[in-house]
Amino acid sequence: MLSVLLMLFAVAVFAQRNSWDGWMVKPRGEIRMLNFFVNIIYNVHPEREKPFAKTNHWNMVLLESLNQNPPDYLLRLMDTVYNPNNLYGCITRLYGESSFDELQITGDFVIVNIKESRVLKLGSFNESNIENAAVDFINEQGGLQTMYGHNDISYYDNGSGKIGFIQFFFRNITKEYGGDSAGSGYFSTTMLRSKKLLINGNYYPFSGIGTAQCVGTHDVSLNPTGIVQHEISHSFFGPNSFHTSGGNHRRSGEYMPFLPMQCGYGLMGGSGSTLVSCNGYERWRMHWQHESNRNANDWWIVARDIDGNPKNADISKEDGQQTFILRDFVTYGDAVRIKLPYKDSESSSNQYIWIENHQSGRNNKLDFLQFANESDCRPQQVAGVYAYYQIGRDILSGANNDVYYANERDNLRMIPAEGYWNYSYHVADTVYNIKCINWATHDCYYSRDAENPFCGTHDMEGHFSVSDDEDILSSAMEKPMWRKCIGRIQIDSLVSLGDTRDMFCTHTNLNMGTNPSTCNTKTFYNSMTTGRCQYSSHLSRNTQTTYLTGLGIEITPFDDGNCRIDVRWDDYTITNNAIWTGSISLKERAVLAPKMEIWLTQNLTVAQPMRDDVTGLFAKPTVLVCEAGSEFVQEAGSIVNVEEKSTLVIEAGAAYRMDSKAKLKVDRTSHLVVRGRLIVGNGAKLVLKSKNCMQLEGGEIVYE
Repeated sequence: MLSVLLMLFAVAVFAQRNSWDGWMVKPRGEIRMLNFFVNIIYNVHPEREKPFAKTNHWNMVLLESLNQNPPDYLLRLMDTVYNPNNLYGCITRLYGESSFDELQITGDFVIVNIKESRVLKLGSFNESNIENAAVDFINEQGGLQTMYGHNDISYYDNGSGKIGFIQFFFRNITKEYGGDSAGSGYFSTTMLRSKKLLINGNYYPFSGIGTAQCVGTHDVSLNPTGIVQHEISHSFFGPNSFHTSGGNHRRSGEYMPFLPMQCGYGLMGGSGSTLVSCNGYERWRMHWQHESNRNANDWWIVARDIDGNPKNADISKEDGQQTFILRDFVTYGDAVRIKLPYKDSESSSNQYIWIENHQSGRNNKLDFLQFANESDCRPQQVAGVYAYYQIGRDILSGANNDVYYANERDNLRMIPAEGYWNYSYHVADTVYNIKCINWATHDCYYSRDAENPFCGTHDMEGHFSVSDDEDILSSAMEKPMWRKCIGRIQIDSLVSLGDTRDMFCTHTNLNMGTNPSTCNTKTFYNSMTTGRCQYSSHLSRNTQTTYLTGLGIEITPFDDGNCRIDVRWDDYTITNNAIWTGSISLKERAVLAPKMEIWLTQNLTVAQPMRDDVTGLFAKPTVLVCEAGSEFVQEAGSIVNVEEKSTLVIEAGAAYRMDSKAKLKVDRTSHLVVRGRLIVGNGAKLVLKSKNCMQLEGGEIVYE
């Protein structure tokens, strides 16, 4: 018996899986959903209706019935027939636009008004019993009667004589009494498997695939990235371990690559989404491709060359200099993905930079900042280029555990045009209400301080506020950025869900010296549910070093809405002042341009889950290592400051050259370690604030 079980386990683990076949549902063809909208008549506890008394789109009824007083947004939510030239419902339209009409979601609706007492006869008042009571009531009334007449099993049949995909929408339940509050829901593979629905005189079982969510009295068709589409997307992308793009939460225990939770955009987004469109990472996993990008070479990430022809845009350093033209991403799917060349070890997850051109407001697509269509307090559509990191999860075909690897949740991180900064937490003088969608009172805010391109944070991710008596992070310390202050400017427009500072709208050059930079991001795999941070299980997957490389990305927008992306690997010149923190490694070459200045200084942003013994902060001292074979050049008049317990190491085989009037200054708390060659040019100055600042460990210093 044991050998049989082991054999079955082996088949489950090693059977071939393809991400584009979907986790539980194939993301192609027409999927017709049977949508139950359930309204509870509280005849046992009438006070339970009070939170839902103010109804705008779905009214309360007093008598049990079918299809009485339906929500007024049904056809705005989902089409009953798929017409690619005239998509209307936001769910149908969202997946149609995302998949280039490969995935066609339609459905019909039945409104079920049932008494609370009917549910209680089945046991406790919970979602499962509500669903069963609703189906029982439909059967008692003679069987399925939908709003738009799709009452035949052939409409819902998934090919096995079962109802293929079901959804339950609850108007008036709460987390405490019913199981979910408005805006919450779940995806299930076992829903109503023991039930049968009466359709035209015959009983048909359910397939078990479906979603359930409490939608309250709000018009859920207004938000394409709400709970409804998030739960549907689970069926294609994977379980909770695939939470990303603003759809993550702390209740799930899988490890994720970043300490704070990440916002972003995509079909797996939710309440933390910025844009409401899909992203290129998702289209790549699903193999959704516009007909103009289809090719015989199996390129699944495609842009155009300068002559307008399709071109493989999934590149690495070995591909050398490249030029791409990006059309609108949502319309055509053009995107560029760049694999970053260095990581801490072979066990570390691969890292990529994605680049997409979103012509928001111009493309007539579902492609705008979340809630911008509902409130003027949110920034309206602005066209521009978006960029983000992908960490790991880069296997699309293979064993189940490889394709659906559990411990890489929340693996996308935005790269905002605003860059990365240190932010300070402040207690507000008085509680305040930002009066923008959130409609809640808050007692704190964050101010943007110094630039910190390698270790800093941005407004679209969680922020930790740690008291002096805490030595390890917990989820209770994490807060979103409701109010953001830049100098005296106070911003209350939900910057945590994105704003106009996030996209690259003008001609931009990025390299190792800019903010944001083209360097890799730092990862620290961890799990924080409701307690303290767990981080020991996946330390080998981390990349804690920033690798300075010659990767340069030039972004050039055109008036026609297209955008040119130039990628090179020899962009070594730093033409602006920069603040560098954390563990940094130079493997190639770096040239600090004349009169520019770099500070190697202490990182003030949380970078590790425990307080450091040396700094007393949640970050280690800064160390820049010029590795063997590398060269760092300070051109005339440039300055490098090594301060606040930082260290500059010139390894054996590395060269560090200072041209005329350049300065290398090391304060009394910091160190210069020379194992290679330090060349102090004519008129250059090496300034040591203490005799203990420098260690000459087998290297040489050449004074010209």
